[in-house]
Amino acid sequence: MRVLLTTPYDLAVPGGVNRHARGLLAALCARGVDARLVGPASAPLAERDPRITVLGRVWVGGFNGAHSRVTLDLGLGPALRRLLRAFQPDVVHLQEPFAPTLNTFALLLAGRARRVGTFHTYSETSRGYLWSWPWCRWINRRLDVRIAVSAAARDFATRYHPAAFQIVPNGVCLPPPERMRPPGPLANPVRLLFVGRADEPRKGFAVLREAMRRLEVRAPGRHVLEAVGPATSRGTIGDAELSAAWASADVCVVPSLSNESFGLVALEALAHGVPVVATAIRGYADWLAGAGVGELVAPGDAGALAGAVWALTNDPVRFLACAARARPLAERYGGDAIAAQLIALYRGA
Repeated sequence: MRVLLTTPYDLAVPGGVNRHARGLLAALCARGVDARLVGPASAPLAERDPRITVLGRVWVGGFNGAHSRVTLDLGLGPALRRLLRAFQPDVVHLQEPFAPTLNTFALLLAGRARRVGTFHTYSETSRGYLWSWPWCRWINRRLDVRIAVSAAARDFATRYHPAAFQIVPNGVCLPPPERMRPPGPLANPVRLLFVGRADEPRKGFAVLREAMRRLEVRAPGRHVLEAVGPATSRGTIGDAELSAAWASADVCVVPSLSNESFGLVALEALAHGVPVVATAIRGYADWLAGAGVGELVAPGDAGALAGAVWALTNDPVRFLACAARARPLAERYGGDAIAAQLIALYRGA
């Protein structure tokens, strides 16, 4: 089976959809599928991978509260046509099908390939979908299989574009035991980790900073925060460094305010054996509520966030129980298991 994956997002900049696409590429290949990934890039990729083709110029703008870096390149059609003719995929699998222009050309040029689309977006409002309703309707009708990464993403997509959807969540690369947080008690000071864009208000970094201030007042020096990602003191780091950061953390804090469909950062933390304190927005609560791997708090409430971190890190027995449940929960979303579900859909099962 030959599968061409597409992503409309800048491959040179870390992001949830691209991490999902790269992980899926690796998982499919590990199962014997001949898979390739195509997407735009604003700069040379840090690591060369012959399975990845860079195609399309990058446009930077705002959408759904995020700094979106997508391709709107109208001139990429001929190059994509050549790629499709050379590769002859059995399946063309689009990430965010409604995002132009790469995905649009891929649909137009797919030929007899099975056309699969995965929807990642969730928002409390649908102004963008309303404005682009004719476009989205055209795309939706040309998909053979529609996948949503969560019930939240499905409900958002079908609010104005009803169709049958399968839910297949984001997958995660499960690190080997030696790259996980070692089992055991909290460090002193307690090490908190934030991973994300500090310059996107919806990620809630300002709320986290206020929560850290309150924790410092309550117990000076008891908690330290490491922040990784654009606009943080450490900045963007590679996969190996990020894995090491997970392994050295005690708790992952995910303070997002809204518009998250799943929460890949939380899942990566759990895969490394790290408990999570996250906001109870729908994309997180749908799968974290009641899981016993940390705390959920109201979004935008620095006092509640500080209180949740304090409660989890000042109850050693509960902390160890949450840490012990973290990896088993993440294993339900392991890349191999997700790839197996997708292969069945590719085959029409």
